[in-house]
Amino acid sequence: MEAFPDCPPFDVCSPNLAASLRQLSLYSGSLNQEQILQFHRALRPTREDLAPFRRFDDARYCRNRIYRDEHCELLLLCWRDGQRSPIHNHKGSLCGVRVIEGVATETVFETTLSGQLAARETRELAAGSLVINGHLDIHQVANLQADGGDLVTLHLYSPPLSRMELFGMEPQQRRVQVLDDCLEFQI
Repeated sequence: MEAFPDCPPFDVCSPNLAASLRQLSLYSGSLNQEQILQFHRALRPTREDLAPFRRFDDARYCRNRIYRDEHCELLLLCWRDGQRSPIHNHKGSLCGVRVIEGVATETVFETTLSGQLAARETRELAAGSLVINGHLDIHQVANLQADGGDLVTLHLYSPPLSRMELFGMEPQQRRVQVLDDCLEFQI
C-alpha cells in the first residue's frame, strides 16, 4: 500500500500515531461508518502526537494532512476563532469528525421542497465529541468561541475527499467542486 507523496513516513510520527496509521493502511477498500467510528474510538492522540500537524492561519482555517492512501485520508483542521467552512457536503466520501481541542459549532442543513436550504439543527461539539457525516449530509463547521479560543478537529474521509457540493442559501448558489487535492481548497 502506497501512501500519498506528501505524507510523513510512519517512523517520523510518534509511535502512538504511527500505530494508528499502520492500521489505516491495512484496509483494502473504503471504510464504512463503523470502521471510521472504531478508528476514532481507538485513537488516543496526545498533543505531542499532533504537534507536527498543528498549523494555523489567521486568514482561514488550515487543512493539514496526516495520512492519505487510495482508501482514506486523515486531516487535522486548525481553526482560529471566527473561522468557518462554507456550507457543503462530502459528495462520495464519509467523514468522521472528532473535536480534539475547543468547541466546534456544526449547523446541519436540509433542502426544502422549493430547493431552498434550511438550517435543521445547530449543535456545539466539545472536545472529545465525534460525529459521522454521510456523503450527502449538508453542514457547516465553525469556531464561534470567544476570546481567541482555537479549535482543532481530526477528520477521517473515506474514500479521500475528491468532490463536494458547495451551497449558498439560494438554489442558484449550489455548485459542485471537483478537487485534485483537498488541501488546495478550503471547504
